[in-house]
Amino acid sequence: MRELLNILLTALLLLLLRKLAWCLKWLWRYHHGKKTPAPISFFPKRTGGTFEGHVQQAREKCDTKFK
Repeated sequence: MRELLNILLTALLLLLLRKLAWCLKWLWRYHHGKKTPAPISFFPKRTGGTFEGHVQQAREKCDTKFK
């Protein structure tokens, strides 16, 4: 059980380090007036498209509800 917990915590640490590296890169480029990198999600290979799709569906549902 403890070994599994260590593996999960190590994976979490690596994800946090990935996000920190992106943040530092963003700040460096912003400070030097260069184009900033595109935002990344916490988990690799995920985009904001899923969230945007949910927002769009909620807006459409809300619009049809009040017509």
